[in-house]
Amino acid sequence: MNCESTGFSLQEVLLLIGMEARSGELVLESGNNIGSIIFHAGRIVQAFSPYSRAIGDLLVEDGVISESELLEMLHQQKKRSAVPIGAMFLQTGKVSFEKLEMMIHEQIRNSLKDFMVWQKLNISFVDREIRPFDRICLPVHEFIASDVLKSAQNFFSLHPTSTDTAATASTKTL
Repeated sequence: MNCESTGFSLQEVLLLIGMEARSGELVLESGNNIGSIIFHAGRIVQAFSPYSRAIGDLLVEDGVISESELLEMLHQQKKRSAVPIGAMFLQTGKVSFEKLEMMIHEQIRNSLKDFMVWQKLNISFVDREIRPFDRICLPVHEFIASDVLKSAQNFFSLHPTSTDTAATASTKTL
């Protein structure tokens, strides 16, 4: 689905996913670039652009862990593929939850910043069950311009129905 052909901007798609509390993966393509945003119950839990830095690399760059510690943990991760590297460092006590949360938020924000400037954006959303490994996430409203949020709130307040009443409530909490 091409954003231009549907008439929806990326911000509007994020708003709809958030309002509907959808879980799944939004795949974004522009030219040779491809990225994705993972949602659980309408909140962003992961985002990857071609320019995203891996959490392990960010931890090394920030001096939280050494390169050798990262390499050792990556080796161990091969045996436990379902466990994210950040969670493994958290379990060892090498990284605090607050530091890990800050870095994941940074990773998500940087990816979304990349996506917002992509031209001729093609998107697709795949509904699927997402089981977050932790409680780290960001609300979609952080990435939606205030005028878009205000327009949505105005629309739902002018057109209330039994199903829109719930949507209005979730728009206010987005």
